[in-house]
Amino acid sequence: MTALDPRGSSGEPPDTLGGLVRSPAGPGPAVVIDDLCADPVDAKALAGHVAAVCARLRAAGVDTGAVIAVRVGQDAASVVALLAAAAYGTAVPVAADAPELPAGPFEIRALVTGVPPAGAGSPADREVVTVDASDLAVLPPGDAAAVPVRAPAEPALLLCTSGTTGDPKWVRLSQRNLVAAGTFIAESLRLTPADRGLSMMPLHHGHGITAGVLAPLLSGGELVIIDSSDLAFLQEGLRGGITWYSAAPTVHASMLVAKRSWPEWFRSFRPRVIRSTSEALPAADRARLEAEFAAPVIEAYALTEVPGHACTQVLGTAAEPGWMPPQAGVEVETVDPDGRPTGPGVPGRIRVRGPNVMLGYVGHEPVAPGGWYPTSDIGVRRPDGPVSVLGRDSEAIKRGGETIAPAVVESLVEKHPDIERARACGVPHASLGEQICVAVISGRGAAAAGELLRDLRTMLPANLTPSRLRVVDAFPGSPGGKVRRSDLRPLFAE
Repeated sequence: MTALDPRGSSGEPPDTLGGLVRSPAGPGPAVVIDDLCADPVDAKALAGHVAAVCARLRAAGVDTGAVIAVRVGQDAASVVALLAAAAYGTAVPVAADAPELPAGPFEIRALVTGVPPAGAGSPADREVVTVDASDLAVLPPGDAAAVPVRAPAEPALLLCTSGTTGDPKWVRLSQRNLVAAGTFIAESLRLTPADRGLSMMPLHHGHGITAGVLAPLLSGGELVIIDSSDLAFLQEGLRGGITWYSAAPTVHASMLVAKRSWPEWFRSFRPRVIRSTSEALPAADRARLEAEFAAPVIEAYALTEVPGHACTQVLGTAAEPGWMPPQAGVEVETVDPDGRPTGPGVPGRIRVRGPNVMLGYVGHEPVAPGGWYPTSDIGVRRPDGPVSVLGRDSEAIKRGGETIAPAVVESLVEKHPDIERARACGVPHASLGEQICVAVISGRGAAAAGELLRDLRTMLPANLTPSRLRVVDAFPGSPGGKVRRSDLRPLFAE
């Protein structure tokens, strides 16, 4: 059994979360947490714990399909809580430290807690049916048959977008969407039951859910789940025979810093593959990752609205940094403002069609079954299919009548030997419309900003040369690891 044939014990590939939990892809441990979990939570125990939560929801009078908030941390109990809420109802993941339940165009009917509430919890927490799943030791396993197997098109998850293109929206993802997303990731990395993944991305975001939980479960492998911001957990997790991990570029950058700072932690860390998504991975960081960890890096293009990925490089095939072929079974096009496909090499808005495209936004018209989802991203494709994402349409820099993709500027700026990472944005200019401004991370510090800018003026074409440059310690970003270029503009306010 491999990730390319993620069949459960029934012999049929699951297409719902209930089906996945009831018929796991392998008999081995499904979740492993060093030092926090006395015993690995294997597939049978996982199904039993999920069933127990579902049974408690049913006993409390919560209807299947109801909107269920779920407080999650980075542990086995949170995985149980999340899977139960999404299999039984429509889960709304909430960070462990969130002060209150989310407000949205929906009614939360229950709360499942994967982590103990801080204090007495918020008033909203106490106004809904609550099922405590935070201590698996006192959650007696139930019969897996208690886990409902709902229709593949029924909703499983509500996720809030990062808001990088405007006001955040609530995305409705179906049972089929999530299973397809996890399957696609497992396929691209060629995961098998012999693999052990390191899950570091938050479980209240799509990346953490699909790559950190669903892909390992669908491939029958093992999962070590940690909080990447906790150095003690990171140190322990790296000792666990990890064969792969998936993260946002900001987390990859942190891993490189940790490797330089505490090389002894990484002596037994030998992944066979590393995956990067959430936003573009700088070419220099990709090269550093491959050199430091002696493992190939796989880049993928994913959105909250298209979980897993729409485009991805595939392990074992030739790949050029920044260029990603469409996922098999997913259609990806670039189109002009009138919706006509653009030719190879011509930038256009990316649109996607496939089994992992969302049902739609809450309160908006649904995406037609089998219909195209128009993203807010601009990309360019090659004649043989691979796509390069140039950036958000709203983030394009309009300078002197020319539209410039920030990613183009960033890739050129990052060629400077003293610049580790760069992010560009447009700032209003009296005569040009917008001027190019760039924030960079450089070991030379803020005092070197003027000299770095002078160097760039000799290196870059005039139309792509930044007018202003700031050296920063870190870029402003969303919790899911995406950099909001609009948040860079205050750095250049007069």
